[in-house]
Amino acid sequence: MKKALLSILVIVLFFLLVYFIKANVSVPSGIQIKINEISSEYKGVVSDKFAVRNTNPTHLKIITKTDIIEITPYQKIVDLAEIGDSLIKPANQNIAYLKKQNGQMHEIFYTKLSLKTRNHKSFPKEWKEKWMESSAWDK
Repeated sequence: MKKALLSILVIVLFFLLVYFIKANVSVPSGIQIKINEISSEYKGVVSDKFAVRNTNPTHLKIITKTDIIEITPYQKIVDLAEIGDSLIKPANQNIAYLKKQNGQMHEIFYTKLSLKTRNHKSFPKEWKEKWMESSAWDK
């Protein structure tokens, strides 16, 4: 009888351990990328538009005060941007401001958010209902 109870207890503890390990697994990489993109902050000037394959441009090279960064924002930003335009990405916002050389300002969401990403338990709760236009494509 004691062996049976001990065996059951060991099995239950094993399943509890597996449950807690799964619950605390790191954030999936795709979701972490979106969190990093939204968390990022910079101000700079577009110095290049390029693609990594033989396609229309999908990336921008930005010169900031301290660095040169390469980004892959929402395609509309890439399409509207021209070399010499300024791009401002506030921290913890899925918004970017593209300031054209003629002074015209565009406010555009920074990255698309799938509903799966938005609803994932690892996605910050305070962001779940923000920037809904960035998920409009995923209905």
